[in-house]
Amino acid sequence: MNRNRKITIVLLILVIFAVLPLISNTAFAGETSKDILSKKYKEEKDICLVVKKAIAEGMNVKEVTRACIEMGYDACLVVRCAVEAKGNLEQIIIGALEAGATSDVCSRCALEGGADPQELARIVEPEIAPIETRLPGGSSGGGYLSPSSPSSF
Repeated sequence: MNRNRKITIVLLILVIFAVLPLISNTAFAGETSKDILSKKYKEEKDICLVVKKAIAEGMNVKEVTRACIEMGYDACLVVRCAVEAKGNLEQIIIGALEAGATSDVCSRCALEGGADPQELARIVEPEIAPIETRLPGGSSGGGYLSPSSPSSF
């Protein structure tokens, strides 16, 4: 009986050690991207390094970009560092735009980070609103040619 009890205790300990990593991973599963990035920043003290490491570790590129900008870090710096980390350019731009960065800032900073200009143009072009050109006055053509002589067309 004593031997069976020892075997049971050893098996119980093994089960606990086998399950413990699963429990600790689920405890952190509720953390948001902002929480994870904040912890990384406290360790590194350099947001560019945090962005690069987060992308290298497989975090969602759009989420990293958006979260860092929403946390108050410079949008240009975050975009540039994400591009330097070889993150997906489209995801970087989408994340930055969702966080409130403008398309001109995204474009300039992505280029500074080494982005391909043609790929960048393809991504950013739909985001740029077309410029509407009209003559002042609101209506086109017609009316008087001079104040002294009315004209009818």
